[in-house]
Amino acid sequence: MTIQFAYADRDFKQIEGKIPALDGRFVKGAEKIEGIHLFSPRNSAAAFQIAVRADEDCVLNVGTEPYFSQHGQKPVLRVALDSDLPGTLHILDLTLAEDGQRYADALLSSPVLELKAGEVRTIYAELSVPADAAPGDHSFTVSLYTHRMLEPETRAGAFSGVAEASEYVLHDVRENKFHLDLWQHPSNLARKAETPLWSDAHFAVIDKYLKSLGELGQKAVTIVASDAPWSGQGCSTVADDANMFEYGIIQAKKTRDGRIECDFTAMQRYIDTAAKYGIDREISVYGLCNVWSQCGFTRPAEDYPDGVRIRYLDEADGCYKYMTKAADIKAYIVNLEQYFLATGQMDRVRLSADEPGDIEHYREILRILHETAPAFKFKACINHSEFIGEFGEEVYDFAPYIGGMTAEYPVLKRYQETMPGKRFIYYICCGPSFPNTFVTSPLIESEYMPVLASAAGFDGMLRWSYNIWPDRPREDARYRDWRTGDTHLVYPQADGSPLLTLRWKEFRHGIELYEILEELKAKDPDAAQKAYAMVMKTADIEAVGKAGTPEEMYVSEIEAYDAMERFAAEKLAD
Repeated sequence: MTIQFAYADRDFKQIEGKIPALDGRFVKGAEKIEGIHLFSPRNSAAAFQIAVRADEDCVLNVGTEPYFSQHGQKPVLRVALDSDLPGTLHILDLTLAEDGQRYADALLSSPVLELKAGEVRTIYAELSVPADAAPGDHSFTVSLYTHRMLEPETRAGAFSGVAEASEYVLHDVRENKFHLDLWQHPSNLARKAETPLWSDAHFAVIDKYLKSLGELGQKAVTIVASDAPWSGQGCSTVADDANMFEYGIIQAKKTRDGRIECDFTAMQRYIDTAAKYGIDREISVYGLCNVWSQCGFTRPAEDYPDGVRIRYLDEADGCYKYMTKAADIKAYIVNLEQYFLATGQMDRVRLSADEPGDIEHYREILRILHETAPAFKFKACINHSEFIGEFGEEVYDFAPYIGGMTAEYPVLKRYQETMPGKRFIYYICCGPSFPNTFVTSPLIESEYMPVLASAAGFDGMLRWSYNIWPDRPREDARYRDWRTGDTHLVYPQADGSPLLTLRWKEFRHGIELYEILEELKAKDPDAAQKAYAMVMKTADIEAVGKAGTPEEMYVSEIEAYDAMERFAAEKLAD
């Protein structure tokens, strides 16, 4: 068996059938194979990719376990990474995207994959650089071995490089300043794992996903407090559509004497599980403020202005029902308020609204909530900056859409100056087309977006979806005419844990850049401006939003981001 291999930069994204040759023309960074020099702060990681191809059907193995194919006596190509630094290798899965092409995305947990003759596959290689690693160069070697059946392995190729550990040590992710709010969809987890909602089996899966979010730097817990607050993203209106419904985590009942009582056990378990992984800065409650009423979902209570859908058990007849009276909805909200007050958690709680579109309607909802449960603070994802001016007193956390953030940037900065202590983050969703975290987005955009947040003086970012998938996302991650990947940053797998993605890895690196830049900005503002200029085509945030192409917005070469990171780390180490 003859094999070919190439080095690739960490932001390389393979598209199936688009690599006719494993050289610098078709594999990003392949020309560096004779002089690979990576850089990383300590307490971080250095990463790259490996592209391989064989001229026979074969088994690709990036682990140490044996493997025999049931489809014949296929030769095995084993890839190994050796260094004094801890290293991992993951075969990259290919995801079908909206353009009909398959893109490298998920980092597979299984170390083996059967390949066809001539098929190119990429491998994600990562070298962890611990906080106590010695500063300076650490060598590594990638070796490729082949064998058939019971024959001994033969070394078929290798390449080497250096990972440089900086003097600077990055702080622990739990200490991140970056406020990351990726919404969680736990009901979707239960569907994929086939477990009852809020059961021990469900929480075993939830634990694994929250752990992965904590490792990314998540700071906000998503609590869904009523049923279908987003109307299932409209999934019930299309035949054979995916199930996107979310359900409330709080169990409510009406006693025989007409009192509303709530069981917060599952909710508190969720909050405590998140806190175990450092997700403890914010408890973001959805489903009680500006609930989406569409696709057949209307307001259950005619005397209440919001479409809150709260299911409860009526002890009088043993039937489950939805609250149809404002008095019951308000009693439920008061129960929640008093629980958070009694448990000392209220300072972290936000009643959150997703894209309120009617100022007067939103004002009426806030008025009722203030009168009903005055201890609550509010958060809003907004499409229009005028909402900030209108509700600057009532709303504590503002999350403007990235387009609004850039278009109304001077106004937002004035709000920041006149509203000290309030949190400002920006969000992306089904738009813009760039920058974003779609499967088809250039990976460098996942590094650029946190840098943009730092340059704009914002506290972090929000995205609506960490784990809400179509029905069979590992086979086909497309959903309607949405951009693939809009619904998720990870994938489900059989053991109930998430498969991370290239997008997850690059976004984490971008968040680390934010942390370094914020530290540099506090120490040496002029140096920070030089750092931003290395990757931003313009320092004018309004001009960022007017960019007609990615090339007008950001530098696309990974070398620029590495140079910025090195520059900032060296300044901080002085």
